[in-house]
Amino acid sequence: MVLGQFLSLFFVAVSLIATYIVFKVKKQQIPNMFYKVVSGVLAVVFFFRYMLGDDALTNVFKLSSSPIDNPVLTCISLILNWLNYSVILLVVLYPFFNLKRFATIIKYYGTIISLLCIGFITYLTMGIVGENAYNTFDIRVLLMGIELGITIVYCFIVFMENDRFKASKSDLKSILYAVLMILSVMPAYMLQALFGHINYSIEPKELTLPHRVILYFAVIIPICLYFILRKENKKEIKSMLLYISLGTLLSFSFRFRFYDFATVTNWPFHLCNTAMYIIPLCLIFKWDKLFYFTYFINVFGAFLAMIMPNYSGDLNLFSTSIVNFYINHYIAFFMPILMVALRVYERPKLRQFKYSMIGFGLYFLLVLILNAWFSNYGTVDYFFINSDFIAEKLGTWAENLRNIVWSFNINGLQFTFYPLYQFLFFLVYVLLGAGVWFVYEGCYSFVDTLYDIQDRKKKIKLDEIALECALAGRGKEEPMNEDGKNKLILRNFSKRYGKSQIYAVKDANLEIEGGDIFGFLGHNGAGKSTIIKSIVGIQPITSGQIEVCGYDVQTQGVMAKRQIGFVPDHYALYEKLTGREYINYIADLYDVKKEDRDKRIEKYVNLFELNGAFDNQIKTYSHGMKQKIAIMSALVHNPKVWILDEPLTGLDPNSIYQVKECMKQHAKEGNIVFFSSHLIDIVEQLCNRIAIIKKGKILICKNVSDIEKETTLEKFYLDITNTPVEASLVEEDKKDDKNKVENVEENKKLNKKKI
Repeated sequence: MVLGQFLSLFFVAVSLIATYIVFKVKKQQIPNMFYKVVSGVLAVVFFFRYMLGDDALTNVFKLSSSPIDNPVLTCISLILNWLNYSVILLVVLYPFFNLKRFATIIKYYGTIISLLCIGFITYLTMGIVGENAYNTFDIRVLLMGIELGITIVYCFIVFMENDRFKASKSDLKSILYAVLMILSVMPAYMLQALFGHINYSIEPKELTLPHRVILYFAVIIPICLYFILRKENKKEIKSMLLYISLGTLLSFSFRFRFYDFATVTNWPFHLCNTAMYIIPLCLIFKWDKLFYFTYFINVFGAFLAMIMPNYSGDLNLFSTSIVNFYINHYIAFFMPILMVALRVYERPKLRQFKYSMIGFGLYFLLVLILNAWFSNYGTVDYFFINSDFIAEKLGTWAENLRNIVWSFNINGLQFTFYPLYQFLFFLVYVLLGAGVWFVYEGCYSFVDTLYDIQDRKKKIKLDEIALECALAGRGKEEPMNEDGKNKLILRNFSKRYGKSQIYAVKDANLEIEGGDIFGFLGHNGAGKSTIIKSIVGIQPITSGQIEVCGYDVQTQGVMAKRQIGFVPDHYALYEKLTGREYINYIADLYDVKKEDRDKRIEKYVNLFELNGAFDNQIKTYSHGMKQKIAIMSALVHNPKVWILDEPLTGLDPNSIYQVKECMKQHAKEGNIVFFSSHLIDIVEQLCNRIAIIKKGKILICKNVSDIEKETTLEKFYLDITNTPVEASLVEEDKKDDKNKVENVEENKKLNKKKI
């Protein structure tokens, strides 16, 4: 047998080396198909070797009861077999992802482990086959020779093809990945074999400390994996998750060999068992419906199983069965969540939830039948619906439901069901699955918020750098554009909401000088409020630029807002404050000196006839009085740009007159008054310039005096807005949809200009 094993190793190694030499002599690059074929052969050989019998090391307890008499050699056999599994799985997956990190790990780690395995081949084999490995014929001995022959040459070829002894800084991170790979393929019997017996007590209702620690690790492990993998590309993430899922499946399968499947009661139809097979399949193939089944059903089932394990009392923490139980349920619990968190699969919608519930219904029906059928051949309890394991934990009422029994015979086989109990079991699980979905969504929403905060912080830093470059050594309180100190400018301003491809405003251009009372006209929904809200900084700009007195609204937001007094169409006041307290509060925000604010407050209180009510709470004011307070708060800091969005609604005639006089006076002092209104006659009386907007497009910008030479403003407005421009706008929107990439490039150019 020793000779046969070495001959198989030698034959495979020589064959692979000869193939490699042929490629090198012909000066051809080794095709990826060669690697895939060799990896496929290795996978088949290893699968049959693994499934043909138990590892002899399974029965080792604290390095005793071993097929190898020497404890040191037993330890070497244990560790080398463990590491050999990690190398084999790595070699099998490598050509299907062809990642540099995998190549690095194979190049160093794989080569060293393969050489050690050949050096200790006798003890390596005895650890798998037993002490009679070389006394009688065992096909697994020959298969192990083939395995070693493939892995050592494979590692050698990868070593020769990947810069040999050259190492880079990025290779250091591969050490962390190698550790993850090693841990994920740890055989379930390893802890018991190395460390023996560690007592611990578990009572599900009490959640003892050891039990809680186990549950903590179920949360800590996926969080660590998430932070390790989150910055990697999708291919890297998928490869590592597949490696971990296959490695843990390998460990889990120590009790599911070929001979185990000969007995139907051993088949792994238990809910959490199915997850071990489903997850690798979903990573290899894009099986969405199967994935969302395990996402909604297996995760919750695994969590309940860990909370209420089907064992209790004093146990050996390192026993093979306990370690295997938690390997199974850890993976079933956190791997689907991790796959969604790392964007391997998209977050589910209602449709996926419906599919998963349909899949669960079919699985539940199958398990009901298999439970009743296989009970004729032994003890089975898939998903705990054939026993009172769950019922006894819920109380007497649940156990009483199991007294309703439906039983019948088919060909001498007895089938027993508990219809009411099993139906309610299914219904409650579906409802809990829906509840878990809402928990998922809450968690994802929280994570999105954290990422949004992080992205905003990054953007603020980039804006600060861009601002410093644009100011060229000048102070941050200086305007970016010194030529625009008394202007309000919109340059190619565009705004889209959310992920919509339709622009609320597209390519708006305006330039308003100090001293102008500028009227802004348009139908409801035309885009007036969108432009105003962007100017005052209530909402972000999609593209383009807005300057207020030379300050860029995006990069100098605070300074830009200091130049603005804003009267919104729907005011929002702190109504528990008095009028005086509120105006003083606004004045504090703008750092208005006490002497200046007192003069202005006295002026506007007298102007708007608020003397008797100014020291009362705002909630006692009428609508018109509240509107006056909003106007006063916009003027208390004497802004260079006064923006009014439908400000005259609800005011009495006297107050309307006073507001108009304020607007005239404010413009006369060299400031800008930007005035949006539906009242065309008032716009005509007040404004020296107007702009008309329709469906997000500024149609015209013109002097009122020029319009009045030919017609009235009202007729001019109606003529302009009734012009059929919709067709051209639709065509422009279509062009915008086709040129999204160009829009991105346009933004980049604008940012470069700022710098």
